Amino acid sequence: MVKIVIAVVLLAHGIGHVLGPVQMSKAAVVNPSWNGDSWLLTGAVGQSITAAVGVVLWTVAIVAFAGLAGVAMGWLPGAWWTPLAIVGSVVSLVGVLLFPAAFPVTSTIGAVIVDVVVLAAVLWFHWVPSSLPA
Repeated sequence: MVKIVIAVVLLAHGIGHVLGPVQMSKAAVVNPSWNGDSWLLTGAVGQSITAAVGVVLWTVAIVAFAGLAGVAMGWLPGAWWTPLAIVGSVVSLVGVLLFPAAFPVTSTIGAVIVDVVVLAAVLWFHWVPSSLPA
């Protein structure tokens, strides 16, 4: 049961990154106070490049966290756990840093917490999902 809960949290976190490209592409206005602009990139390189960077970041995070959910469930190789966890979490944190207004504040805080917990579990505690009961 624990591995299912962990997999659901990881998958939900990954899917939550979909709001980034939605906001950046202006495909839908979820909330006018959220936007896809970057406080660092938009003025320096323009909207098109900023949007491309954002879409790449959010897509990598989506794929990485979906992969982590698959590893947690035992559907993907356990050797993928550490690389996916590090890449997904770091990319998610960079995205949140560059695009803080792409998500609601509570979602941003929750995302940072999940990213930090995943990084701590992997880098500090050397935790792997294979240690979970079957």
